[in-house]
Amino acid sequence: MEEKKHGIFTQFKKDVRRRMITGLLLILPVYVTFFVVKFLFGFVGGTLSPVIKKVLQLLGVALPKTSLDEFIITFIGLILTFVLLYFIGIFAANFVGKSIINYFEGLLTKTPIIKNIYSSVKQIIHSVSLPGKQAFKRVVLVDFPREGTKSIGFVTGATKYNNEKEFITVFIPTTPNPTTGFLVFVTKDDVIDTNLTVEEAFKMLFSGGVLTPKEISSPFKTTNIQNLNS
Repeated sequence: MEEKKHGIFTQFKKDVRRRMITGLLLILPVYVTFFVVKFLFGFVGGTLSPVIKKVLQLLGVALPKTSLDEFIITFIGLILTFVLLYFIGIFAANFVGKSIINYFEGLLTKTPIIKNIYSSVKQIIHSVSLPGKQAFKRVVLVDFPREGTKSIGFVTGATKYNNEKEFITVFIPTTPNPTTGFLVFVTKDDVIDTNLTVEEAFKMLFSGGVLTPKEISSPFKTTNIQNLNS
């Protein structure tokens, strides 16, 4: 009788633990998604919030007193940010806009300290976003941190050593925070191309390898250094 009670209690504990884990797996993605969206909403919308509050003051409108008022102002700031970006894009596409932008870019590139930061950020953004660029569009495997141990990496470019030996630059992100990592220089023979998309690679990194595809294959051979720089 005692053994039967003990068995029922053990089964009850297992059942409770299993259901709690199931509930956690269901709610955790929603929880993380909520905070990511909340951060982006506050970051983008909050950019113009001080300007909107200043305009309201000039118009004699009372400043927000409740969280609902803050939410409305942030939401308006979010909409205005997208509208502003749209019109900046239109402005930058015409001759006058290009001339003004080039003038201010010239000032930035001639200012000490600022020119280094601005040039570096601009190059990174163009490398990642422009069509045809290879940066962060190829997911590869390389030997890291030691030979025989494979790590996920993103090809970010290519270079030459003494104008002879060809190297591929690979960014190896850390997990579960892929915003930091290591930059390694390897030969094209040391890079194994994969069939993974950038999204699949980031899923693996964020999950610590839990969301790993059943099979990783190499769809094509590593391209040469001319293609990497194109």
